[in-house]
This record gives sequence, structure tokens and C-alpha cells, in this order.
Amino acid sequence: MIQKTRAELKTEIKQLFKGRWKDAILLCIIISLLTIFGVMANYSDRVSSGSSTTDDTTFKQLGTLTGSDISLILAVIAGFLLVQVGVWLVVQIFRIGTSYAMLDWVRQPERQIHPVSDSTVGFTKRYGWALVGLIIYKTVLIFLWSLLLVVPGIIKAYAYSQTFYAYKDLLATTPAGQTRPRYRDAVTRSRQLMHGHKWQLFVLHLSFLGWELLSILTAGIGQLWLVPYIYGVLANYYDNLQAIN
Repeated sequence: MIQKTRAELKTEIKQLFKGRWKDAILLCIIISLLTIFGVMANYSDRVSSGSSTTDDTTFKQLGTLTGSDISLILAVIAGFLLVQVGVWLVVQIFRIGTSYAMLDWVRQPERQIHPVSDSTVGFTKRYGWALVGLIIYKTVLIFLWSLLLVVPGIIKAYAYSQTFYAYKDLLATTPAGQTRPRYRDAVTRSRQLMHGHKWQLFVLHLSFLGWELLSILTAGIGQLWLVPYIYGVLANYYDNLQAIN
């Protein structure tokens, strides 16, 4: 099988969504709304930072804190960080579940879309905690590579970019009652698939930049259409990559 061009991958998704854009938007609505919220939050932060001033009294007050005060502050900070990590994991699972549903749609064009159950498939017993572990495993690997230099970290991020898709397929081919695929099996499979294709995926990501900028000009509303389009193209890219390998 011949590898498809960027134009072919995008055209196929436009055809897939033709007459079914409502399904595509609803399937990705949670991720789209989170993206819109992020765009608006960043804009708000920039506006507020431009008018913020440093209060010298704040630094003076820090010097009067007791040991118990500092312990309380540290406990609050630790709790806040734990909440942040929890929210981040939930968002990642939503993203993965949505990408899984999109991949199934790419493979079965006539498939009926059920926005709620499809986008939350990552929280089911089949995936659930396994995805939490895989997310952490992949993140740690990329972080460790990034400690060397930024470039190795970016290269490995692209090498491991198909990890979650690979895990889905590896799990699907595992006989009932057999041990689940190991995390490193999914990472290894992703690395094999991306051998010689990292630059190609990088360029594919860049090809959405113009649409991203246009979406920002619409206060993020354009993400309602852009997010499902990107998810569809990336799922199609993986499916084609898997087919030629």
C-alpha cells in the first residue's frame, strides 16, 4: 500500500464528514470547549499581566511567616498541584478516547456516532487505569529525553506520537484472558511506525497552523470545526501508517 499525501488524508476526512459535520462536532465537543477555554484564558492572562504591578508589602509579609504558616502554605500548594495533575490526566483521557472513536470512524465510515459514550471510552474498564499508566509512562520517557536537550525531547515526542493508537490496536489483537500489552510494547510499536516519518508528521502538524491562527481570531469558536478536522486527519494518518507497515 502506498503512503497517502497530506492532501489525500485531508480530502478523505472532508468526505467522511460531508453531511455529518454535526456528528464530528459533537464527538469532539468536550475537547473543543476545553481548547476554546484555553484560548480565552491565555488572552485574559496577557491582558491582566500587562496591567499588573508588584506590591513590595507582599515580600515584607513573607518574612513574618512562622513555621506552621509555611507548612500550611506548602500543603495547599501540594494539594493544588495534585488537583492540577488529576485534571490534566482527565483531559488527556478525554483526548485519547476521542481519538479512538475517530479512528473507529475512519475505519468504519458508516459507523453511527454516539458522542457521549464514544468520547468517554477512555474511562471504561477496558482502558481506564491502563491509559493513566501509559500517559505517565510516555510523559516520563519524553521528559527524560528532554533533560539531554530540547531537540532530542522533540524527536522522541514524535517517535512516541502513535503510542496510544498502537496500544488500542495491540489490545484489540490480544486474545481474551491473555496478559494486556505492556506499555513499552506500545511505545516500541509507535517508534517502529514513525521510523522515517517524523518530519512528515511535523509538516502535517504545521499545515494546520493557518487554521489555528484563524481560529484565534474568532475567539476560539473556530475550534468547534478545527478540532474534529485535526483529530480526523491524525487518525487517518495513523491508519495509513499502520496499513503500510
